[in-house]
Amino acid sequence: MGKQNYRESIEKDRQEISVGNPAAPSRRAARNSAKNQPKKKKSVLLPTLFFLFILIPVTILIYVAFLYEPDDTITAEPASKEVSIETNTALETPIVPVEVEEDKEEKAEQENKEEKAAQEKAEKEKADKEKAEKEKIRKLAAEKAAAEEQAKKEREAKAAEDAKAQEIARQEAAAAQEREKAAAAKAKEDAKKQPSSSKTVVVQPQETLYRIAVNNYGAAGAAAAVEKIKQANGLSSNSISPGQTLILP
Repeated sequence: MGKQNYRESIEKDRQEISVGNPAAPSRRAARNSAKNQPKKKKSVLLPTLFFLFILIPVTILIYVAFLYEPDDTITAEPASKEVSIETNTALETPIVPVEVEEDKEEKAEQENKEEKAAQEKAEKEKADKEKAEKEKIRKLAAEKAAAEEQAKKEREAKAAEDAKAQEIARQEAAAAQEREKAAAAKAKEDAKKQPSSSKTVVVQPQETLYRIAVNNYGAAGAAAAVEKIKQANGLSSNSISPGQTLILP
């Protein structure tokens, strides 16, 4: 089928449709009728509300945040009354609100109190620390003094004991010397009292009283002779020294 036959077929079908439904408009007529219809009016309520509740507040915020500059003259309204402070000085000074000034004073007073309290606390801590250091030094000094006193007492006690021991040794030595002197004196007296038949002997080195008795009285009666010699010479023991003169009864 060629293009001509295809077009004729489409046109024939269109005519049949238009004949079957004469009231149905064509596409072109429908488009034209749609263009000729009056346009509906758009509602202005939504843009108005959008402008009032969004754009205006946003604009105000931007203005206040970036463009607004407050005046140098500031007023305060305590108790619903406007109060302004002005000073007549050579230089122009800004008016300071009463509440702000009072807040500054209270804040400064509070800071002064806190600073004073902190200073007092630091001074107290310093004083307590110094007191503790002094107390520690005092305790150490007292302990040192007590230790020195104890050492001194111990030294004095030891010195007293040494002196006492020396005195006892000296007294014992003196007593021994006195006993020796008494024994010598008694031996001399006994020698004077003995008859002429008695004789004397001088003690030789490494010689004992028993050996002297054996040499002079024999081994049989040496023990008895030792006691006689001790009685004749006033000896309390068998101890004799070289060079000592003994009376042989």
